[in-house]
Amino acid sequence: MPVIHSSYRPAWWLRHGHVQTCWPVLFRDMPPLPCARRRMTLPDGDFLDVDVHRRQGSERSRRAVIISHGLEGNSRRKYVIGMARVCLEAGFDVLAWNMRSCSGQMNDTDRLYHMGQTGDVAAVADWALRQGYGELALMGFSMGGNQILKWLGENPDAVPTAVKLAFVVSVPCDLPSAAPRLDSLACRPYMEYFMRTMRRKVREKAARFPGYPSVAGMERCHTFREFDSRFTAPLYGFASADEYWAASSAAPLLRSIRIPVCLLQAQDDPFCTPACFPVEAAERNPRFTLEIARHGGHVGFVVPGAGARYWSELRAAAFLRERWPWRRG
Repeated sequence: MPVIHSSYRPAWWLRHGHVQTCWPVLFRDMPPLPCARRRMTLPDGDFLDVDVHRRQGSERSRRAVIISHGLEGNSRRKYVIGMARVCLEAGFDVLAWNMRSCSGQMNDTDRLYHMGQTGDVAAVADWALRQGYGELALMGFSMGGNQILKWLGENPDAVPTAVKLAFVVSVPCDLPSAAPRLDSLACRPYMEYFMRTMRRKVREKAARFPGYPSVAGMERCHTFREFDSRFTAPLYGFASADEYWAASSAAPLLRSIRIPVCLLQAQDDPFCTPACFPVEAAERNPRFTLEIARHGGHVGFVVPGAGARYWSELRAAAFLRERWPWRRG
């Protein structure tokens, strides 16, 4: 598909990437949605917690939207709830899953999650099909979006035919360039925000599992290069942080995707470099759409106002209606 230049036009005081990124976290009013938390067992004996949101109506939907959160997020973050709300309003059930260690209860194995981990995405889709859903859509933010894109592109033959489309937002899909960007001084507040919980998690794992990488001096770990070199790379079989980033990037796989996919990116996203805007892939793959907005920050796309739907949510709902029209059941 051709590259789309988004019509999103924020208020003048929201035309800055850092403002867009921070505003929803600090100021968005997002009441919780009713849901039922379900626990699924993984093939390795671990578990994932899934929040199941049912659409209103007497008949159960056979179509569900699976939502993947971002780094150190969870199923009850404002951006997940906002997206779940518009999907419910469109007539679909929503399955918002928590990556390992992110549901409020530490997972059972020594594994956490990483940017290129696609096995758990596949497991959630398989679980959804076993619950009786006949068709699925995928939505993801940032890291969750990268996992979705990588899963769809790395082995398209293995993606169930029930997976019909995907919509992803603010994806740092070229990690060799995006990770150093996040390690820069301009992004240090974000890194400290992430590292606060990441340090706690690896300390807990090291206390439980002999042979876990040493956590000595963890308070001096401030960048992805330091963290991924010490923990992510060795734990998941990569020789270095650079090898991990290269192997986990979705960008090289986008031309292989076979279902309709839309990637919404903002030019002022403080996490994404020019390499995270895969124009060539969009021009060569008729199934892949790249929508570029001038503003929006990272998982921002703010629309001010009490109860307002954010632009990313409106675009996702439009993509669902266009590519996956609603029908009863």
